[in-house]
Amino acid sequence: MIRATAHAKVNFFLEITGKRPDGYHTLSTVFQTISLGDELSVAPAAKLLLTCSDRRLPVDERNLVMKAAMRLQDALKESRGAAIHLEKKVPMGAGLGGGSADAAATLQALLKLWGRRIGVSALKKLAVGLGADVPFFLKGGICAATGIGEKLKPLKPWPKTWLVLVYPGFGVSTPEAYAKVKLPFASPVTRRRIDKDSTLFNRFEELVLPDHPELPQLKQDLLDAGATASLMSGSGSSVFGMARSHTQGAQILARIQKKYNQCWLVHTL
Repeated sequence: MIRATAHAKVNFFLEITGKRPDGYHTLSTVFQTISLGDELSVAPAAKLLLTCSDRRLPVDERNLVMKAAMRLQDALKESRGAAIHLEKKVPMGAGLGGGSADAAATLQALLKLWGRRIGVSALKKLAVGLGADVPFFLKGGICAATGIGEKLKPLKPWPKTWLVLVYPGFGVSTPEAYAKVKLPFASPVTRRRIDKDSTLFNRFEELVLPDHPELPQLKQDLLDAGATASLMSGSGSSVFGMARSHTQGAQILARIQKKYNQCWLVHTL
């Protein structure tokens, strides 16, 4: 049996830079994997089977795990199957890339299980076909991304940084968030500097926060609890607050947990 953690991500920077003729928006973003993740296990089986701890999720090709497995099996002309179990810990519709992370982990785990290899370009093509940010999850760490999110440039890793991550109890639809985009934006990029080299910004905040007053309140709650900065991740709905240390992060978490049910103290990877 192969076990893997599908680590979630946050965005430290996210600007929408344009729109392609095919309808996809182009981005400039900084992805960072974090310690929170779904757990995936794969075992030998005659055919592909998926089970999931969250009964709300489908276990057919509508699930990115099964879609990734089927496409890899087809690309490799692999006759063997696999019994895949997904232990879901990353909330859905949270801007944390949970589904894409699951897809990337599935590709990597099945290659190990089957003892197969695939070229880098072929694997990236498979990944992009599953989701624009799936190639990032094959790499992990911290990367700048452009295009639709698939053009990656690894960045110098940050020192381990502690974040208090909060899911407010509802998701935000990524297509609905993108539907609010009207280019060019009237407001400039307003970066929140966190040290001499790094800044925080997320263009989706001005698109999503007005419809969800709970989110600006959540950002303020994190700051009031001691976070040095707070930002929404991706197109929402999760928000993270930055802590100076594990100890301070634990203190912020203890305060935030009095109001919010789904909170985690996580660190960058």
